[in-house]
Amino acid sequence: MISVLLLCVIWCGCVVLAWRAYGKKGTAHPLPPALSGGLPIIGHSLKTIGDTEGIWHILNDMSKECVQKGGVITAHIGPDLYYLITDPDDALTAANACMQKHFIYDYVKTWLGEGLLTSSGALWQRHRKLLNPAFTVSVIHSFLGIFNHMSRQMNEEVEVHVGKGHFDHSTYLRLIAFQTFSRTGFGISDSKVKEFARKYMESSDQIMNLVIHRFQNIWLHSDLIFKLSGLKKKKDRLIKILDNMANQVIEGKKEEMKNASKGERTYEYSVTGTRCKPLMSLLMELKNDDTLTEKEIKEEVDTAIVAGFDTTSNLMTVLFVAVGAYPEVQQKMYEEMIEVLGPDRDVEKDDIKRLVYTEAVIKETLRVYPTGPALLRHVDRDVKLKNYIMRGGSQCVILPLGTHRDPLWGEDVEAFRPERWLDPAVAALYNSAFYGFSLGKRSCIGKTYAMISMKVTLAHFIRKYRITADVNELRFKVDMLLKATKASIRIDKRE
Repeated sequence: MISVLLLCVIWCGCVVLAWRAYGKKGTAHPLPPALSGGLPIIGHSLKTIGDTEGIWHILNDMSKECVQKGGVITAHIGPDLYYLITDPDDALTAANACMQKHFIYDYVKTWLGEGLLTSSGALWQRHRKLLNPAFTVSVIHSFLGIFNHMSRQMNEEVEVHVGKGHFDHSTYLRLIAFQTFSRTGFGISDSKVKEFARKYMESSDQIMNLVIHRFQNIWLHSDLIFKLSGLKKKKDRLIKILDNMANQVIEGKKEEMKNASKGERTYEYSVTGTRCKPLMSLLMELKNDDTLTEKEIKEEVDTAIVAGFDTTSNLMTVLFVAVGAYPEVQQKMYEEMIEVLGPDRDVEKDDIKRLVYTEAVIKETLRVYPTGPALLRHVDRDVKLKNYIMRGGSQCVILPLGTHRDPLWGEDVEAFRPERWLDPAVAALYNSAFYGFSLGKRSCIGKTYAMISMKVTLAHFIRKYRITADVNELRFKVDMLLKATKASIRIDKRE
């Protein structure tokens, strides 16, 4: 009886909020076409209910409809008005004008605080400027020794699967990506890193699932109901685990710097002896200069861990399947790698730009399977698009999944064709509608790191193994990022 009454109260509350919200907007700027399937009062709220795999299908459908209706449509979810955008020009306008993140990011602020992923305004601008030096090309080139070493290590670990049928390669890619970032970003290289990685990934995955579950179920938007449901207790327990692990990283770096000679700058050394400076060293220097507080350091460490491994490993999981499904693409990659690197040489900095076709494959994978399929922002003021004005106080969803299928891509937009990126003139046009690393002022700070590390991993793997796979067997979910729930490959040694 109590649960029934509670649901009735929640339902009535949603109705009242929606009615008040829609009533206020009756005389505001005219709206673009509406997403189909809306219902009186509750709008499109029912479309969001389901599991994380359902969200993937919903975003696909929304993206296709948005493209068909001109690139901008609207939806009402609970009390909020949403602008869904696939038009390339309007997407860039919205991304640069709406710098404040959507309220879904508030659900992870108890964990990530005001790090780069969740902060807005002047605070975000300040942190972005302070952290940029850790992601310069020269710094990332200094990590090549680690990238090469970790790529060879993964090759050795997957060798047990040679010629034995399909296997789930995502577990290897995630673990290697985490270890690689732990070495390059934080200087962690001891024997405990694997266990650290597994524990961290398990807890962070559960939190992301909770965040999406809360967003999908409107009644859980209420802090009180979220607490009464027992989900807040579960979330707090997971955050405590992750906080303890992040603090281990920070305390370890403090101890290392304390033991360093007075006045000596702290650097890490890769497994090949090449000197490199991880993000953690920069953060600690900023703390010692009183530029960042202890709390800010903690928040950026958590943010870096999540963003540093999950994005690239999820993309690479799908990329391996795509390469295995298109033998002609894989052969061209292999031929390029042999021409540039020979059969077994490590990748050096001068090789990176020469792996042109490999980069095209990475971009095409991001186009067809964008790691961030939806970019959510809050519209804090009226924003003028080409044909409409977004109302201040509304929400905005930029849909790369749709933009990457905009008519400007041509009639073969559904085809996986890396060659489309090889003509510089055409590629320049495509880049205006390509959001593989987000877009606008808040584009990914780690884009160069990701691209170089992925090229190195691919260079070692493709030269050693021939991949076979089927893209039709791929299954996805969305928990902030696009993740494959079903992905497998077969590998055979090259002769």
